[in-house]
Amino acid sequence: MKSFLTQVQTIARTARHSKKVKNFVGVARIVAMGPGKELATICGRAGVAGAVVDAGMGGVHAANAFRKGEIDAKQAGIHVAAEAGCGFVTSASGTAGTLAIYMVTGSLGPAALVMGMGASMGSRYLYRRFVGDTLPVKAAPPENNSGNSGDDFENIGPK
Repeated sequence: MKSFLTQVQTIARTARHSKKVKNFVGVARIVAMGPGKELATICGRAGVAGAVVDAGMGGVHAANAFRKGEIDAKQAGIHVAAEAGCGFVTSASGTAGTLAIYMVTGSLGPAALVMGMGASMGSRYLYRRFVGDTLPVKAAPPENNSGNSGDDFENIGPK
C-alpha cells in the first residue's frame, strides 16, 4: 500500500501533464493578469480611500477622548489604526460586492448598490466583532427621580 504522500505526488504528476489542467491554469493566468488584477486594483484604491476617511474621523474621536483624559496616546494610536483598518475593509468589500453584481447583471442599478451596501455592512459587523471597541464605552446617564434616563426634555411638565 502506498503512503499518502506518494499518492499525492502521483496525482500531482498526472494532473501536471493533463491537457484540461493546463487549459484551466492558462485561463486562471489570463484572469489573474487582466480583469482580476484590475478588480484588485479598484478594490484596493477604494479601500485606501475608506481608510483615509475613517482614520481622519477616528483621529478626531481619539483627540477628543485624549483631551478629556479618557485615553492615553498609545490608545489613541490604536484607535486611529483600528478605524483605518475598518475603513479599508468596509470600502474594499463594498466595492467588491458592487462590482460582483455588476459583472453578473451588467447593470449598476439598485441591486448592485444594495449588494455593495450589504457587503460593506457585513464586513463592518465582522470587523467590529473581531477587533472590538477601541475607545472606552461611555456609561449610561444616571436615573433621575422621575424614572427617566436624565433627558431634560422628558422632565417638562407637572410631576
